[in-house]
Amino acid sequence: MKFLRFGILCLLFMLSYPSGLSGGGTPKILLMNSDATLEKYEKAGNGFKKTLPHPVVEVRLDEKKWTLSRIEDLIYDDDPQLIYCIGTKAYLVADKYANKTERIFSSIINWMRLPRTESTFGVSNELHPGMQIMLFRHIFPHVKKIGVLYSTEYNSQWFAEAREQAQDMDVEIVGQAVSGKEKGTISSLKELLPRIDALWLISDPVIMSNSTSFTEVLKECDEKKTPVFSYHDAFVKYGATLILSVDHPTIGRQAAGIALEVLAGEKMEEKVQYPAGSHITLNLNKVKDYGVEYNADALASVNTIIE
Repeated sequence: MKFLRFGILCLLFMLSYPSGLSGGGTPKILLMNSDATLEKYEKAGNGFKKTLPHPVVEVRLDEKKWTLSRIEDLIYDDDPQLIYCIGTKAYLVADKYANKTERIFSSIINWMRLPRTESTFGVSNELHPGMQIMLFRHIFPHVKKIGVLYSTEYNSQWFAEAREQAQDMDVEIVGQAVSGKEKGTISSLKELLPRIDALWLISDPVIMSNSTSFTEVLKECDEKKTPVFSYHDAFVKYGATLILSVDHPTIGRQAAGIALEVLAGEKMEEKVQYPAGSHITLNLNKVKDYGVEYNADALASVNTIIE
């Protein structure tokens, strides 16, 4: 009888105690940020934390206290149910020490080159290429040949997808692969410019290896009066014509939404999603200076117009 009563008490204790990761208790969530000093990473992290209705343990890899051994101990001791990785460094650390843990990533250029498992989910760093091309055509209907400088290491798959989607919209994407040298970028650009109506400057660490290379690209395009389409609002002051930028807080909120679906055990048909939010900036001064024809009716869809 005493044994029976003891067994019942143990059962009641087990039922009343939070079941942690796999039951009805609060899940353990780890946010791993490659470099929280980068504004876009910080905004994504904040968007994630504000949206997720669960406590989050944050690891900032730019802080010296977070050594690899300490991170390994944290993952082993806490056994997180899900890890949100912001940036490539965070993703690779999580892949090394928590390969079987559910992972969500964001802010990674060409995520397709990274190791992935069935437990890997994410938000792409780039907006959907087809959507961007459609917008280019909507604002600039006479732009038919768009040039792209890209490295095969980071963006060959992205380029192939963009070129394929452009064909359906009567646009030709003219690509120029670039090696990891600054002079290679400029010489490739000079070869490309006579063949295009506009340059699509994408996020590529080889092309955008330093500020000198970036300013030289904008300078060459300005001299040839070739409009530049790009991805960051800051580029407007350097002479870019059209900017389609992702909204980083929205990326964090989107990652949180994915996290909630994963924690709920829902089946994810699309494991990696394109960013949901975007901001459009048009430098109308440059458009008029270059004499580029544009669709005035399309300006209603632009968030910010510089004139």
